[in-house]
Amino acid sequence: MEAGPAGCPQVFVVDSQAPVTLQPSGVRHASNKNKPYLLYLLVGLALLGVTIEAIFIYQLYQPSAAQASSDTSRTAQRTGAEAGQDGSSNEIPPVWNKETKEQEDKPAAFLQGLNVPVRGDGVMQWQKDGLDPFVRGLDYNEGSLRIQTQGFYYVYSKVYFSETCALFKHQVKRRSPRYNNSPTDLMQSLRYSCVGSQRHEQNRADVGNSFLGGVFLLYKGDSVYVQVNDSRVIRAGVYDNFFGVFMI
Repeated sequence: MEAGPAGCPQVFVVDSQAPVTLQPSGVRHASNKNKPYLLYLLVGLALLGVTIEAIFIYQLYQPSAAQASSDTSRTAQRTGAEAGQDGSSNEIPPVWNKETKEQEDKPAAFLQGLNVPVRGDGVMQWQKDGLDPFVRGLDYNEGSLRIQTQGFYYVYSKVYFSETCALFKHQVKRRSPRYNNSPTDLMQSLRYSCVGSQRHEQNRADVGNSFLGGVFLLYKGDSVYVQVNDSRVIRAGVYDNFFGVFMI
């Protein structure tokens, strides 16, 4: 192109434009498609790491628990062996064995049934021989139990009798050298029952029971016994009449 008049700029003409380079659409779609797989891979690696860490922690504490159990077992075996060597045992003996032994050493007596006839003064005579009656640490003589060891005793008696139109008296008494062996009352029961003519018309007699029991301080040499005011109404039965004492 020829130059123009002086003072005017030169003008250049571009015949064509350079082609624009475009990225293929297939490459862009492939990159977007690979992004989910990468995310799954990262999540899987994280879970794998957590699993491995849990396994390590389990293995770390497992030997400690096994060791503690083993130590406890060895300690128990050693303690048992030591107990066997010195002849002792780690078993605690029942407490009742000692208490039972102490009870067996205390004075006691149980007299059952009536050794008829009853004395004229109403002092009841008892059978001390047989399967159930016994006397331990006491003396028995003519219906009386004589104390050999001072202490508190539970004294009891039961009698079985026919009720009549008269007063019936059941007593437990004591004789003591402290009171010149004079009889003193410990317990008594009074019973009066009269059905009237109906009983005589039907030819039957009513019966009754009297029981006495209490705790008393008895001294060595004291004697206790049972007395009734009318021995004729007493019904002689092996298990219906009894008398006993025991130290508490």
